Amino acid sequence: MQPRLHRLEKLIGTPLFESILWGHEYDLSGLDNDLRSRIETQQFRRIVFYGMGCSSVVSDIVKGFFKNQGIPVHVDVINDYDVSWFMDEQALRDEKTLTIIVCYSGWSREPIMFYHKMKELTKNRNLIVLSGGGKIADIAREDATSLILYKLRHADREYPLYHVQQFFSIFLDLFFKLKITKSSYQAELNEVVAYLKEEFDRNTLKQAEEIATRLRDSEIVFLATPRWYVPLLKQTTMFFNEIAMVPAHRNLLHEFTHTEVAAFSTPKNKLSVVTFRDSDDDMYSRDKVDILARMLGDKAVAQNQSIEFVNIELNQKNFFHRFFFAHFFTVYIAYFLGKYNDAEGRDLISITAGNPWWSQKSIEAFPSCTDIPGVLEPQEAQEEALV
Repeated sequence: MQPRLHRLEKLIGTPLFESILWGHEYDLSGLDNDLRSRIETQQFRRIVFYGMGCSSVVSDIVKGFFKNQGIPVHVDVINDYDVSWFMDEQALRDEKTLTIIVCYSGWSREPIMFYHKMKELTKNRNLIVLSGGGKIADIAREDATSLILYKLRHADREYPLYHVQQFFSIFLDLFFKLKITKSSYQAELNEVVAYLKEEFDRNTLKQAEEIATRLRDSEIVFLATPRWYVPLLKQTTMFFNEIAMVPAHRNLLHEFTHTEVAAFSTPKNKLSVVTFRDSDDDMYSRDKVDILARMLGDKAVAQNQSIEFVNIELNQKNFFHRFFFAHFFTVYIAYFLGKYNDAEGRDLISITAGNPWWSQKSIEAFPSCTDIPGVLEPQEAQEEALV
């Protein structure tokens, strides 16, 4: 079993459940006092998040959560430094727009490029950098830009993805401290941790392992309506891509039925569909899942022999129960599937993303993932300067 799975094995279950309660592990001392005052007096009506990879996941969760809870702040999420394709630059200049760059490693190039774009547009007046340190934190300090630092006690060196649930809790605590929300939702988080410890018994884990067995050796697509596509499916596909190391994709339920479903006509290689059906979805959406189950899940149909269809019902009592159940249930599926595949990783993300912090060389040189340095080894620092 690969090292990433060995480490996940020690965390999965109670340790990860309880990390939901660690929303205080960040440092607010670098937040500009004037900006903090303007946030606390509700002068911002829009929050724009920028992030790449795992750092973008929590932004999507927050967007879905604000929508679900009816919090009167508009949330945008940008995943590319070429912002003009995501929103009008005038909206970024607006005095009522708060922009937050989320970059856990502090070394991803695209957030740094976006940082410089924001500096050009706004002089960073309404900008916060949220990071674990790294190069972007050093730049923010040099420019006197507001900086909030993650201070995780048990950060995994290679996979911040393991800490998605804690990142979300940190945002809930942060938004309450800044008076963006009226609650830190601490009571709800305490209650959901107790629920998870009870819910994820031997029977639930058996169900997850059985689904993983069905998904073996296949390409997987995850489907949901916007209700769960936004806050859930990005992190789900990332766990399957990075931890199980299988090709997995996400799509909107209805869009899929107008386009990609054609590829399931008579597949030569194994394909799988995993749907998430919420009890609050409208009847048309719920019926659409039933149609897919009949069309793709019936093994009596010859063309379906290389297709697996799985539906996960989300009918728990509230957002917290549904979100965290779906999150951890799919983490377990990815874990079991990863054990079966036992695939060894290589530096693909580090190289293609141009992020030296995730390279094997840096992992060996800097085994800790706290207080991430702004300068790595001299050779890598020189290479970084050339870009």
